Amino acid sequence: MSNTLRPKLGVDALWPLAGKKVLVRVDFNVPIKKGVIQNDYRIRSALPTIRKIVDQGGQCIVMSHMGRPTGVPMPEGASVEKHNYLMQTWAAEKGAGKSVFFAVLPREDKKWILNRVDKSTYPAHWKGTVPSEKDTGKTHFFAGLAEDVKTDLLNQWKAERARSSSDFDHLRKYHGYDQEVTLEPVAAKLAELLGKKVAFARDCLHAHDDVAAMKNGDVLLLENVRFYKEENSKKEDDRMKMAKALAAYGDYYVCDAFGTAHRDAATITGIPKILGHGVAGYLMKKEIDCFAKALTNPARPMAAIVGGSKVTDKIKVLENLVKKVNKLFIGGAMAYVFLKAQGYNIGRSFCESGSSFNSKYGAKEKNPEELALDLMKSAKENGVELFLPTDHVCHTEFSATDSPLTTDDQNIPDGYMALDIGPKTRAEYCQHIASCKTVVWNGPMGVFEIPTYAMGTFDVAKALAECDGMTIIGGGDSASAAELSGYASQITHISTGGGASLELLEGKQLPGIAVLSDLPQDEANAEPEKIKASSLDELTAEIKALKEQVLNQQATQGGFDLGRELPGAALNAALVGMVMYLLK
Repeated sequence: MSNTLRPKLGVDALWPLAGKKVLVRVDFNVPIKKGVIQNDYRIRSALPTIRKIVDQGGQCIVMSHMGRPTGVPMPEGASVEKHNYLMQTWAAEKGAGKSVFFAVLPREDKKWILNRVDKSTYPAHWKGTVPSEKDTGKTHFFAGLAEDVKTDLLNQWKAERARSSSDFDHLRKYHGYDQEVTLEPVAAKLAELLGKKVAFARDCLHAHDDVAAMKNGDVLLLENVRFYKEENSKKEDDRMKMAKALAAYGDYYVCDAFGTAHRDAATITGIPKILGHGVAGYLMKKEIDCFAKALTNPARPMAAIVGGSKVTDKIKVLENLVKKVNKLFIGGAMAYVFLKAQGYNIGRSFCESGSSFNSKYGAKEKNPEELALDLMKSAKENGVELFLPTDHVCHTEFSATDSPLTTDDQNIPDGYMALDIGPKTRAEYCQHIASCKTVVWNGPMGVFEIPTYAMGTFDVAKALAECDGMTIIGGGDSASAAELSGYASQITHISTGGGASLELLEGKQLPGIAVLSDLPQDEANAEPEKIKASSLDELTAEIKALKEQVLNQQATQGGFDLGRELPGAALNAALVGMVMYLLK
């Protein structure tokens, strides 16, 4: 078994938690429009791990990325002071202020504005003259001006120099920070879901004061870690430099970010290397356990359903699964490559004809039709039943229609494009899925976003929901389709990571999982390993922390008879602590 799919230590292995600072990497890369979260599924998925930590008196420091901001290098030396000053200004203006606006103006416009600054209004900290057109520091200078002076200068510019609305496209980008992908709205949503305050650190690398102010049971969300280039740097030294800075905040590391486990990032692989351990959160552990069972020791018969638009995007998945499954179902636009390779007419349907495989993987050049034929040959050699569409739902345009054409067989008429699998195919696929004990699905059967062509995808979702076996959906579009179909709650497991699950299905090792601490091999003869306190002093601190937690809960919530509850809680903590200390 690859190191990726070996059982990993979970968050339950961390002991004690009370009084400990726990770094938790999550995937809160949720869709946001105008500051409003559109889908909070990923946030809700991480709640059990966060609650586990805070309920036991831990201090939970949550880290995540959001989107793909440009990012800036970590400040060093003299640049740290300037960086902190700019960050304070950015925070004070809430990421959409006058300095933000000034920062993204063309150089000549900045100079035009600064030429109109009265010397009596210079920032108090500023020494020397106004920066010239070729000088750096223009934004630094402008940020230090009084608010009314900034307003007056920008009004002058707007009246005399503003040329078009394009000047406003990047208003919210400032010194590497992008207001469109700030995690501040996520902090508010997380607080709502947890039912408690969640503090927000506006700079993930300069959150020392925020971390120091934490008390047992507190939650702190750090700003977007991708605001720094080192998070995803290709150079390990850069990643480890950022990881070292973040690791200084915590005692333990928990990863619950399966969606980014395929990335070698500072907060994914760097921090556990620095701390010498890493455990899986409840979500991550479920992802690992489900995929391990499906890909290493599945109940049979096992089926894989693979859809999507391109064979070249899924060829590694297909090549890996064809050696593992008993039945392989293919849908989506990639099916038309298989049909064309066999001589069927595909009309105007999307097909990768003319492209080559080596452009992506560097292998011997093959076109998609050759890849399809090779896969069909491999399926036959491995005794795998390969299913392709036998009819289609079509239209002349890529758009909705009240009267789509349903073909009689595999052939698609000239002038038409297939946009979903047909009724005969749906019935055949669903009948065979029902007999399987393990089913893995990645990729829709058609253009499910348009109701006219959603039936194939939704019927497959229904078939998985009604299947008696273990059913897994590998994130991405398939997960969205399952939600839309209404059958998501009846699926055994819906992965939160499209890219990560795809790489697992390709047979790759995910660095973010491989780096986590393995569960002892012989669980039958070994007690579960604990990452625990190393001294009696720490155990004493644990007991005191539990006392404090009970007292705080009494003060804020009531409902405790301290004469009865507190001695019992303290005694239990003492006994557990002493036993663990003696068993070390």
